[in-house]
Amino acid sequence: MAAHIRGRTYDMTELHRFRDAEYAALTLRMRDRASPGEVFDQLAVMGLVTLHADDEHAREHITNNARDGKVITVATNHEAEMLNERIRTGRIERGEVEDTVTATGSDGLPIGRGDVIQTRRNDSDLGVANRQQWVVQHVTDDGTVYAREVGSGRKNPRTVTLPTEYVAEHAHLSYAATAYGVQGATLTGSHTILSEATSAAGVYVGMTRGRETNRLHIVAEDMADARAQFIEAMERDPADRGLDHATQQAAEAVRGLVSDGPVRLVTEELARLDQKAERTQRQAERWEQIAVRLDTQRAAHRAEDDKSTAVLRTAEDLAARVRAEVARPLTKQAEQDGAAYLTAMQTEAAASARLATVGRFGRRKARTEHHAVTEQIDAARASVRATWDELPRTPESLSAWAAQAAVRRAESDPRVSDADRAVETARAGHKATQRRHKQERLTLLVSELGADEARRDQFGMRAVNPHRNAQDARARAALVRAEADELRSLPVTDATRRIEAKRVMAAQERAAAADRARRLRADPTHNVHRSGPGRDGPSLGR
Repeated sequence: MAAHIRGRTYDMTELHRFRDAEYAALTLRMRDRASPGEVFDQLAVMGLVTLHADDEHAREHITNNARDGKVITVATNHEAEMLNERIRTGRIERGEVEDTVTATGSDGLPIGRGDVIQTRRNDSDLGVANRQQWVVQHVTDDGTVYAREVGSGRKNPRTVTLPTEYVAEHAHLSYAATAYGVQGATLTGSHTILSEATSAAGVYVGMTRGRETNRLHIVAEDMADARAQFIEAMERDPADRGLDHATQQAAEAVRGLVSDGPVRLVTEELARLDQKAERTQRQAERWEQIAVRLDTQRAAHRAEDDKSTAVLRTAEDLAARVRAEVARPLTKQAEQDGAAYLTAMQTEAAASARLATVGRFGRRKARTEHHAVTEQIDAARASVRATWDELPRTPESLSAWAAQAAVRRAESDPRVSDADRAVETARAGHKATQRRHKQERLTLLVSELGADEARRDQFGMRAVNPHRNAQDARARAALVRAEADELRSLPVTDATRRIEAKRVMAAQERAAAADRARRLRADPTHNVHRSGPGRDGPSLGR
């Protein structure tokens, strides 16, 4: 139509996307739908065709090989939903996605921190566009999603806040998408899954998204079967899908007409509430499972710690008994040696006094006695010091001196040394057990809650309380069920008015939040480096 109106057209002949010139030329033949059998044969020779036994094996293979920088193309939204769910499960198992707190997208699948999502409606207030991709940074308990844009090329990608209502109606997982969803994307590689619903346009779009590799996946018995399916797909036009397809589309259209209006509004709201209640119930069950695992680990750690503590206390008690047994005879010997030394000191003092007071006729005898006593005291002093290191000072302090001297002497006894080494070994084992317990708890928290929550708990920023979280989630689920039950009890007209009033209130709250954010950005005194939900989303820790 455009060519007819304009009267002049231009054909683009140069390809700049692909790094392999041979593959670039092959894509032109794919686009023109020329000789599909030969195109398939060349794809097979280039090693770009992967066969699978069934759909489950295909999804499993894609899940294991789907990485950032690769686009996955399927034929229908239903196929995309099934594959998105499987890929998300794999990312949860690898710790790339957190499934503790989630929102629910328009595809009915949960969305958690780390998930890749796509917005499907332009909203200038939120700053999002149709088909724009985002990586989820945080999900609040009420389902609000903070996400960072993907593929913008900006040095500092934007972060947006997506309200629960927008996420539920206009956002969904975006690991796999239809050809409409990936048009215009250019990434490192691509995976395209061929099915009965895949058309020539779907094959072409999917197989031309990757600069380096574009792999085709087909459920087939052998290459001949795969080749026949490829030819059939390349000859299929989405504008002419046959009577079955037309019947299905007509049924969908009729279903939309029949369920339109108040009944549809109430039905969709009830479905959303039921889904939210179910999701919150799953969160409660998951918190309960986490609580069981943490409690089980805590009990095991407590038992092991008690055993380690008992071993340490036993070693310390044994060391104390050994030290006392070794010191007991040493104390007695020290008291005897100390008493002998103090007696010699008294004798020497008496001899010195006589020498000082004796007359000239008795001086020689007194001097001889004093000399002998002095030699005795010197020998006693040397003996006590050599044996006990220190000398007693007074008879009153003799007992305390003997006890201390015995303890010092006991330290060199092999029995005491062996007992002390046993204590140090037990103490080192106790500390190693405590360190291991700390690491095991951190590992369990990381596997259950993610690295950020584990760090917050480790550093005391926010202690994890899974029992309370489970109770809160069950309470929220009960409130949502009560709201749904109340809607079901109302006439359709009253239920419609209540739903619309609730949506108006939510819209007003979003508008007020957007207005506050605009005023903050316009305020020159506002600290642009402040991190918060209004600018860069919640702080996640890096």
